[in-house]
Amino acid sequence: MWTTGRRAGLLAAAAAGLSLFAAYGLAGDGFFAEQFADPRTAAMLLETAFVYLLFFCVDRIYGRGQRKIARVLLLLSFAFRHLALCSVLMAGLWVLMLSLAGMALLYRRAEIAATAEKLYRGFLTGAACWIALVGLLSGFHIGGLFTWRALAGVFSLLALLTAGRALATGGLRSRAFPGAAADVRRSVGESAVRALTITAVLVQLGRLNLAVDYDSLRYALRSPFVLDNGRGIFEALGSVNQVYFYPKGLEILTLPLYLGKSYGPTLAFSFCLGLLLLFLLYDFCRAEIGEKSALYPVAVAALLPGVMNLSVSAKTDLITILFQLYAVREVRRAERRRGTERRVAFSFAASALLFTFMLKPTAPVFSGGLLIGFFLYALLYGRRRGHITLFAGGGQKDKTPWWQLLLPPLFTLTALAAVTLRTLHLTGYPLVSVFTGLFETLSFRGRYPLAVQSLPDAGAELSGKARLFALLLRLRLLFLTPVGEAGLHIRIAWGTTLIPVLLLALCVRGRRETPQRAGSAALPGCLLAVQGVLLLLSLERLHQIDGNYYGLFYLLLLLTVFLLWREKSALLFRALSPAALLAVLMLCLTNWAGARGYTGYEERAGLFYPHGRLAEETLILDGGEPIYRYVKNAPRMRLLTLAAEPECYLLPCDAQSYTDLAGSGGNVYLVKTLDLFKEFLDRAGIDALYTDDMFLADHSRAADIIRYLEEEGSIEVVIRQEGNALYRYHRAR
Repeated sequence: MWTTGRRAGLLAAAAAGLSLFAAYGLAGDGFFAEQFADPRTAAMLLETAFVYLLFFCVDRIYGRGQRKIARVLLLLSFAFRHLALCSVLMAGLWVLMLSLAGMALLYRRAEIAATAEKLYRGFLTGAACWIALVGLLSGFHIGGLFTWRALAGVFSLLALLTAGRALATGGLRSRAFPGAAADVRRSVGESAVRALTITAVLVQLGRLNLAVDYDSLRYALRSPFVLDNGRGIFEALGSVNQVYFYPKGLEILTLPLYLGKSYGPTLAFSFCLGLLLLFLLYDFCRAEIGEKSALYPVAVAALLPGVMNLSVSAKTDLITILFQLYAVREVRRAERRRGTERRVAFSFAASALLFTFMLKPTAPVFSGGLLIGFFLYALLYGRRRGHITLFAGGGQKDKTPWWQLLLPPLFTLTALAAVTLRTLHLTGYPLVSVFTGLFETLSFRGRYPLAVQSLPDAGAELSGKARLFALLLRLRLLFLTPVGEAGLHIRIAWGTTLIPVLLLALCVRGRRETPQRAGSAALPGCLLAVQGVLLLLSLERLHQIDGNYYGLFYLLLLLTVFLLWREKSALLFRALSPAALLAVLMLCLTNWAGARGYTGYEERAGLFYPHGRLAEETLILDGGEPIYRYVKNAPRMRLLTLAAEPECYLLPCDAQSYTDLAGSGGNVYLVKTLDLFKEFLDRAGIDALYTDDMFLADHSRAADIIRYLEEEGSIEVVIRQEGNALYRYHRAR
């Protein structure tokens, strides 16, 4: 007979075997040798182990007050040591103000309380309200950092004045935090899990300032130049690459956090969203399997690089996952409500899904998958006896005001309209990326200079067996060993071997044992099935697979498995321990920027990490000091750079790269002839060109263009120094 203990033993053996296999593959690929060749890696691991031991010892202190004080002091010390304290405080305060503003709009003064439910509902409403306000002012060509900072100040002041009672509570109620309800002596295992969760979060905090990845630097961290250059978000700035026309909901939310001298607050906003995601997962599991058992899925989620590595990036994946999971939470809450409260919960769920549409161009696919999963759940479980149905009646009267039902979708739709209208105004399409070809068939016509892209089909030229083999190979890369060039983008945001072991745990515990267990796991299970189909389709069709595509799948799998194991969650976590060890190592060694170690003391200068000064020093060392200073005095200059990436994006102006034109998402047709290139420069309003001799040596077409422009007198040298040159472009009259 397969007892629970035997199943756990099987999982532990599988976790150990798969982790050893993955580690062997990564070692053979040279990954570990490359990482440990840098002394910063060993220093980071030693500090991480020390931090874990400290928090473990703190959790063994008897006395809730003493534990809280010791834990807070350790957290503050760690954040200050790694120059992240002020950035996190600034970003966290902005998140709080958005939530308070939303609560002030939703609830009467006497109803405002800092509970988990009202915190998330307030954040959704406040964030949508902010985006709608920015869109409204931008419609009148009002913009610029000063405007958004002033508006954020007024926004925050009104939130404090109208929702002061929530602020006065000093945070969430006691039961909102793990283990805060009673002062009891915890077991060694519970203390170990708590310490592990906190340490995993602090791994991200420690490298917050170092992990500035390419995508973030390319567009998300340059919003004052490529999103709003002083006249609102609807201004055409001469951009050509599709990444500049993606839905910009996250970038609009972080506009007030931009500091010219540091990216810290903007990156810290994503870190705060990561904390919200973990707490949302805890709140969901706490309602289903209890406070103690809820700690284990949160610990596993904190160890997933495919989710938490996004908390130190300005990419939009994490906030998208947050609102998608929040929609699931509200649907689950709606099952337990009646009357208007039920409709309010559905209203917030729908608003959360709509919110994702203004965050990421592929959100309609995965959020649409959630919607399909909800209907599948209703069809399969809606009429089963003993189950709280999704569309059950319940018309008893309540005192829930009508605006709680209408305001969330109203603000969300208004904000979505603003973000979509920006894309439509600038490109001619409601949504760009791979959907432009689809919109062309619907009679939309793109605007110059955007290129039309078709839906990808990586295996179009393969036979049936070859396509199946390619799919199996990609499944191996995603779940077991992300090695080689194809596995590089998976490895930096990998689900680790925790995911295949959780899939095995789903299989060995997947049968229905009680109606209660089936009821709690059925919803995420249906959603997981649909997301699994989408995962297979994407693996089969996409040309490049990134690990960040599947964060929602990972979390739904996590939810489903732990809701099935319920009271055996601690046993399941112990069975996952071998895979968790590899996950901890990969969490420490990987991030989107490829940075190693933690932020150190060598660059300490003030309360924020000096990204701006370091960017200037980088360009100065490359011989571009006079060019940097020239451009800095003209922030509205439109500059085309024919230089190395991502260094060219460090210039403090509206700078596009040659890769933006000729690379993925661009329009290579623009560099086909000199006349076509000049037409682009004229119509885009380009003021100057910046070149780097080393880049031109490697890109013959770019070098030819510069030579032809010089020969015909269309450009003249403004500054030339150490292989760098700044040219003024003479636009056609």
